[in-house]
Amino acid sequence: MRIRQSILLAAACIASSVSAAPAGKSFTDCTDCPEMVPLPAGSFTMGIAAEREIAFGMPAPQAGKAEPVHKVTFRKGFAMAKYPVTVAQFRAFIDESGYRASDSCYTQHKVDGHYIYENVRGFSWRSPGFPQDDDHPVVCVSAEDGEAYANWLSRKTGHAYAVPNEAQYEYALRAGTTTAYFWGDQRDATACEYSNQPDLDQADALGAPSGPKYRFQCRDGYAYTSPVTAFKPNPWGLHDMAGNIWEWTADCLNDNYEGAPTDGSTWTTGDCDARPSRGGSYGNAAFSTYAAVRAPRHAGYVGHSWGFRVVRTD
Repeated sequence: MRIRQSILLAAACIASSVSAAPAGKSFTDCTDCPEMVPLPAGSFTMGIAAEREIAFGMPAPQAGKAEPVHKVTFRKGFAMAKYPVTVAQFRAFIDESGYRASDSCYTQHKVDGHYIYENVRGFSWRSPGFPQDDDHPVVCVSAEDGEAYANWLSRKTGHAYAVPNEAQYEYALRAGTTTAYFWGDQRDATACEYSNQPDLDQADALGAPSGPKYRFQCRDGYAYTSPVTAFKPNPWGLHDMAGNIWEWTADCLNDNYEGAPTDGSTWTTGDCDARPSRGGSYGNAAFSTYAAVRAPRHAGYVGHSWGFRVVRTD
């Protein structure tokens, strides 16, 4: 029965996607505001069956968080930021609002010749432990920081900005595709054309495992974050939807999609002290980078590969 369900779900995934183009030209609501891309109303198939996750290399105990696969319908379009919020854009928010972000961050750093991962005071969005320019995505920010930024942007512009929910994020990431990555199904060197993924450059920088289970067998030129314009966009003109950084979403955390909204709305029940993050990053293993992957974290977590972007819904 489970095999038959998997076949039916895979067929639904192919049949139910939306292939419409974006609804209009990009726009900004202020000088320091993110550039927004209008996306169309439509339907898509969200999630991935555990069997397919395992086939992509996900360890079995970690699989199953993105099922049941289900159809989500957006009866109204919305606008998604073309890029993650950048260091410069977040600085403008801090300078204008006086908001105080965390002064510590979970990051990788070398101790006695070895890289370790721990919360380090003094590392922050201003200095995450590796070089960044103004056009890099801001990191070392929590889901709460992202929500504060979106609220500030709403007050500043008079429009309804928010951190995207999981359905909005996956809909925008897939951009009408049904493959594991928006550029195809194969975990190959094509990834380095479209995204800053865990690759051989990153393995070299950290002295980390470089085999195909852990790293894409290509070089994208970046060991840590990259400028948000560094790689090709997805079919809807959005950059860094896969790779570069994990991006926070607005939903309360649930272990899987049992009972998830099917209308594209934000899931407001579950563990509301935690959030799912989406998209994968430069630093995670290659087996957890496909379009449907989810990473849970406490809403106050501050990590060196965590950032966010925004949506506008009015």
